[in-house]
Amino acid sequence: MKRLDPLHHISIIESRGTNCAWVRIKYDNKSFQESFPFKKYGGKDKAIKAAMKKRDEEGRKIYGENWPFTKFSPRKVSPLNSSGEIGVSYSESDHAWVATWQENIDGNRRQRNAYFSINKYGDKKARTMAIQRRRAEVEKNKIAS
Repeated sequence: MKRLDPLHHISIIESRGTNCAWVRIKYDNKSFQESFPFKKYGGKDKAIKAAMKKRDEEGRKIYGENWPFTKFSPRKVSPLNSSGEIGVSYSESDHAWVATWQENIDGNRRQRNAYFSINKYGDKKARTMAIQRRRAEVEKNKIAS
């Protein structure tokens, strides 16, 4: 498991007129933020300790039982990347798997798409063809270094 920074969700702000620990938590349409001024809490270290305590209390309320490791939980596959492969997605309106890549034509970058019909190839074969096409086009369009 990844190691958490002890100050996760806390920003230390030290600028003219503002010296504080700032707690910000936002998750699943719930949020919390609060400032812990160094002067009010008797110094930087005490303000940071108060901020950490409050962060952990509010974090448990917002994130639930997975606090503080929720931000490292496995991510859901984006609906824009339903295949699990970058640049390959399912188009509901076309009932096809779509491979998307960038081409360089005379110094101009253009997005290109290739559609693989599920009606014509079947779901599994259309998806596989889209992945293969995407990989081939990306390889073909690599810029030599």
